[in-house]
Amino acid sequence: MGDRVSAAIDQGGVPQLLRRGLNRLTSPWVEFGSVTFFRRRLDGGPEVARARAGLSVLHASLADIALVLEVSDPRRTPGMVQERLRRGDLCFLALDAAGRPVHSGWATTQGAHVPELERDVVLRRDEAYLYDAFTPPMRRGNGAFGFVLDHLFAALQERGARVVYSYVRSDDPKGQRAACVRLRPVGTLAYVRLYGRAPLVYGRSRGAMPTLIRGVVGNAQPPG
Repeated sequence: MGDRVSAAIDQGGVPQLLRRGLNRLTSPWVEFGSVTFFRRRLDGGPEVARARAGLSVLHASLADIALVLEVSDPRRTPGMVQERLRRGDLCFLALDAAGRPVHSGWATTQGAHVPELERDVVLRRDEAYLYDAFTPPMRRGNGAFGFVLDHLFAALQERGARVVYSYVRSDDPKGQRAACVRLRPVGTLAYVRLYGRAPLVYGRSRGAMPTLIRGVVGNAQPPG
């Protein structure tokens, strides 16, 4: 309990703690929240993966699954990571000066699932999607998130991507602020789920949203 309270306060202060508490109290009957989608165009010139003192990057392969898991959400399994890499998803790790991983970030061109909305992101040939960025709590604050993003942008551009999307939940204000540094918010969708049924989704976009439809892409890749 103490760890969850500390994490909530760290992410968004007292308002975040109250929001999570209310959602937990009502969760047997009502679940609610929102997600904000972000977009970055990759056709405005070459993307530059900038160096950062004390960090290096590793393009992870099947031989690096153990390293990936060191800096992944604890719910991820070796099988999940293996499946992602085998289908061609990109995974970049930030390594510290001692060569130990401190952050992982993923990108795919295969489509993605948004579980909060029960919608699938369907990608066009020149689109990509960022997901599942993760830094262990004790390794945060070193700029690894943006460092890995820059490398992902450059790699995706080389592979022909011209637009990249991602989304961040409303209960992750730190994640939203970090995303705004390199991507532009293009819309927020709210959802309400009553008694475990399919969510009611509503909202208005502020720009070019990704294509969202039901039931095409499986939930093979958990959210970031």
